[in-house]
Amino acid sequence: MEKKRLTAVKARISSITSGKYVVREGFEPNYILSKRGGLLSRVRIMATVVDKFVSETGKFASLTLDDGTDTVRAKVFNALSMLDNIAVGDIVDAIGRIREYQGEIYIAPEIVTKIDNTNHELLRELELRMQDREHEKKRELILEYQKQSADAEELKKYMFERFGIAAEETEAVLQSEESKEEKVIDEKSKILELITTMDTGQGCDYSELLNASGMNEEIIDSIVNELLSEGICFEPKPGKIKKL
Repeated sequence: MEKKRLTAVKARISSITSGKYVVREGFEPNYILSKRGGLLSRVRIMATVVDKFVSETGKFASLTLDDGTDTVRAKVFNALSMLDNIAVGDIVDAIGRIREYQGEIYIAPEIVTKIDNTNHELLRELELRMQDREHEKKRELILEYQKQSADAEELKKYMFERFGIAAEETEAVLQSEESKEEKVIDEKSKILELITTMDTGQGCDYSELLNASGMNEEIIDSIVNELLSEGICFEPKPGKIKKL
């Protein structure tokens, strides 16, 4: 049976760079699990070329692409002719596979097309917003019915039969939620450790905790309130927090 090529999913660069790269076994394609629970393996991005590099050997070239949300490199090996007419400052529509090497997420492009009509950028943004809304509706449905399902396999079967949501989409949303929970646990452990190590005897100063953590103030507030409500920490005086 002939293997079908994966559909190129239109995406923002930040969805790629902020996601988790997942390596699969066998012939299954690796993918990025985005924070919103999307699966990105073969993507289509529209961005501005902010840097171009061509090796002296003529066997490697790269474009640094910026779409306003983040940057990513498109790396080409041997088939450099696809970049002949592309220059810094050009807007391009690139289709390719997501790859990872030594911690860097990059795109292995199959097609790179120069865009001359800037209206195409506006159209792409509208398409992405519509795609976001559709994905959020699916995500809410999956999480709602997850509460009523005995296990993940039952949920995936039900979502496909009732709403036509592919099993891979359901699995991606579930994985994304698990990743969020793991991150919250890690952040909570970090804050608790900081509170302990920064305690001078009368508690840890809240403003110093905020600076040392490098986290958003809303996240710190949420974690601190949780630690207080759970009785793990207490406030010896205003502006101070101490582990029990």
